[in-house]
Amino acid sequence: MRPALAVLATLFLAGCGPRPAEQAEICAIFALPGTPGDTRMGTPADLAWAGVHEKALFKSGVIYAPGWQVMGHGRSWGRCPTRARPIQNLLVSPDHTYAMTKGGRRENGRPVSFGSCYYQKGPAGWRLRACRQTLNEAVPLMTLKPLK
Repeated sequence: MRPALAVLATLFLAGCGPRPAEQAEICAIFALPGTPGDTRMGTPADLAWAGVHEKALFKSGVIYAPGWQVMGHGRSWGRCPTRARPIQNLLVSPDHTYAMTKGGRRENGRPVSFGSCYYQKGPAGWRLRACRQTLNEAVPLMTLKPLK
């Protein structure tokens, strides 16, 4: 009984991974230079392009994360031979023409860098378009309102 259960669990988890064509695109993005949180690059036009596309990705992009997560949202990004960077999430547009990686390095459990890198797919394949750091941006997570 246990071997049968193990086989069923393996088949179930294998079905959660990306299809081969999807896996190839994910691995192509991971193989490009640029480390979220550490790399800063891109012209003002590239960074403006990234900002517009980032908003679109948050609205309708497909979210990928490492491994299979019970309570996590998004799909598994599977296995790629290259992914030495501290990527925590990958978002890909529904039409697979642009993507974004988010992540950063941690030391002793605390983030020391965080940012995003933006990629565009053209006739020659994927290319890195811009990277920006976001750890020290002044973005209020919540505002406190005085009690009346």
